[in-house]
Amino acid sequence: MRAISLGFAVATVIALFTFGQSAFAAPIGAVVKACDRTAGCNYTLNKAGDLSGCSSKACFYCPNDGKRQCFGVQ
Repeated sequence: MRAISLGFAVATVIALFTFGQSAFAAPIGAVVKACDRTAGCNYTLNKAGDLSGCSSKACFYCPNDGKRQCFGVQ
């Protein structure tokens, strides 16, 4: 389980620095896939359509602004 959480954190960091339009953004699909593969990772969609979630090692926020990008948060 620890390796899976660490894997999610590493995958999120790599996605955040590699795939996004800016150095700190990642495509929503990549972030959701990484979360789905990680035990203990959960995400929710609020009334505004924003997606946010956390694992034990990392958290993310994906605003519903049409850009379909997610950002790491603390």
